[in-house]
Parts: sequence; structure tokens; C-alpha cells
Amino acid sequence: MRRLYVNVTVLAGLWLAGNVQAAQFYSLRVSHDAGRYEVSADVYLAAPLPAVYQVLTDYNHLTRITGAIRRSRVVRRVGAHTVIVFVETRACALFFCHSIRQTQQVTEFPPRDIIAKTIAAKSNVKSGNSSWHLYQDGDGTRMHWQMTLAPDFWVPPLIGPALVEGELRAQGEYTAEGVEKLARERAHLPPLRTAGRHDRLPQSR
Repeated sequence: MRRLYVNVTVLAGLWLAGNVQAAQFYSLRVSHDAGRYEVSADVYLAAPLPAVYQVLTDYNHLTRITGAIRRSRVVRRVGAHTVIVFVETRACALFFCHSIRQTQQVTEFPPRDIIAKTIAAKSNVKSGNSSWHLYQDGDGTRMHWQMTLAPDFWVPPLIGPALVEGELRAQGEYTAEGVEKLARERAHLPPLRTAGRHDRLPQSR
């Protein structure tokens, strides 16, 4: 009887672990105005804060987060917490695809904050800024992420901005889930079940 109880307990624990949903979004908003796109996300990650911060600052391996990131590397370090980073991402919306290449100056404020500013002269965008703020939320991490991007390439009028907004929303979710997955691996935690994207994303406003 004791052996049966132990087996049932273990199986129940595995089932619960496998049915916890990943990357719970409180909000994910994308907007477009005068050629500039803005993304704002508030998301809960079921992973400890130190591991999440390590994933976000592992600049040579950002390609592990999402397939949209094609290349990433540290160009040079200019201080204890300031890094020049190159990142190339590939964005596609229906027939429209483009590679976005950014050289960014990243400033770290460990263990909770990261700010990245695009160096336009070394990128193919007019401007870009990103920030991440982390804080502990129970056993996990709350992540506030904001990004602005002004492309320096042609976007088809009328339907183009809407398609880009949709792609940014999708990549926002994939990125959060990728960060969470890698952070859980660093913390030696089991993988989580990933729910369908449309099951939990709020509508853009």
C-alpha cells in the first residue's frame, strides 16, 4: 500500500508540473505611429529571477531564446556593466520578410534591470530602445518589457503596419516562453506545458 501511495504521488506531481502553463501574460500591447512601433509587455515567468537575468544577459547565445534571432554576439565590453552587442533578427509577415540588424549599447543594472539603445549608424533601423525590469513574484519572476523600433526600410502601406504588429505580438510571446524555458533549465527545473498562443494573449489596443 505504501509503494502504491508513493507511485500515485509521484505521478500526480509529474502531471501537475506538465500542466502548468508557461509565460502568463498580464498584458501585451503593440502599437504603430508615424513609422515607429512600440511593444509593451507585462508577463509572469515560472522561473527564478537570477536565472531569468542570466538568460537575458547571455548575449552570445540569444539565438537560443527564439528562432527569430539569427545571430547575436558581444562586440566589445566598455565597462563593468556596459556592453556593445550585435543582434540580427528575421521578421516575416505573410510575403513580407526582412532582416533587422542592430548594434546596441546595453547597460546592465543587476540583478533586475537592463536597458538597450540601438546605435543607428551601425544598424539598419532609424532608432530603437528596449528595457527589461524584473522583480520576484512568488517562486517566479515578473518581467516588464518595453521596446520601440523605427525601421529604416520600406514597409508596405495599408496592410504592412498591421502585419508587422501581428509579427511583433507573436514574437513577444515566443520570446517570453523561450526566456522562461532556458531560465528553468539553468535552475534545473522541469519543463512546462506551453499553451496555444491565442488562448491567452490580450487584444492589441
